[in-house]
Parts: sequence; C-alpha cells; structure tokens
Amino acid sequence: MVLDDVTERRLLAELVRVGEEAHRTDARLATEQAAWTWRLARPRDDGVPADVSVLHPDSTALAGRDYAGLTDMFPTPPRRWPARTGLVVLLATGKDDPLTWLRSGQALQRLLLHAAGHGVMAAFHTQPLEVPHLRTRVRQALTAGQFPQVILRLGHAPRVRALPRRALADVLG
Repeated sequence: MVLDDVTERRLLAELVRVGEEAHRTDARLATEQAAWTWRLARPRDDGVPADVSVLHPDSTALAGRDYAGLTDMFPTPPRRWPARTGLVVLLATGKDDPLTWLRSGQALQRLLLHAAGHGVMAAFHTQPLEVPHLRTRVRQALTAGQFPQVILRLGHAPRVRALPRRALADVLG
C-alpha cells in the first residue's frame, strides 16, 4: 500500500514516533540495539556504525532508529522537518502466520532489489509493528484489517555510505 494521504501519513508518523519512544525506554531493547551498534570502546566488523546517524533520529517525519544514542547528545528533536519524506509504503498481508511472513519477506526482497536497480533507497520504520498495541492500531487505521508487516520510505538519498559486512566465511562457516 502506498500511503499518500496526508492524514494517514501523519498518523503513521506519530505511531512510528511512539514506537521509537517505547524502544528507547525499554532496557532490554536498548541492550539489544547496543549489541548491534559499533562503540568506540568495542569496535566490531559488522553492525551499525555509531556515526551512521548524522542527524537526530527524529529529524524526519518518520523517526529513525536511535542506534547511536543521539537522544542523549541532542535531547530535543529539530523544530523543522524536511518537507519531503519519500514514498511511504506499508506491506500488509491477509494472514499472519509463518508461511505468510516468509512470502512477505520474499516480496520485500523483490521490491528492494527492483528499487535498488533504479537507484532508490529504502528506510525501514517498523517500530510500531514491534509493539503489539501499536501494530493493532496500524492494522485498524491504515490497512483495512490486513496485517501490517513492513513500513518503508522509498526515495533517492542525497548521499549514501557503504556499511561493512561480515565475510561470507564468517556467516556460513
């Protein structure tokens, strides 16, 4: 589904913000995110570099993940958001079972590969889908009863930074 209705996009942005806030205040989730973030004291060969977020995670209408702990450095989000957020897309399914999750993942893979082939980047905003009552709200308000699986913004990024990947032997070995 493409969410091009302004009211729907505002509702979704608010649900993403509330979902991100829930993640920031959950110690268990903060610990998990820290494990995926590079720290200067403990460099890794994979994960999310601490400096990947050059902007406050709330500097767009759809909040980003707070991987770098930027809310500690910049406790107040910027007052003005960029006017453009890209194309907001919500992938939803009629069922919510493991086979459907697999198939929606395959559809997502195809969408991302097709987008990348045309120079289009994707930003994931799944925070509200990871909080049960917020996922229910997304389902009720935005997907006509279908089960939301992924929330994305698609667009052309002004700059792209390559992120390191683990060696194939480390993954399959």
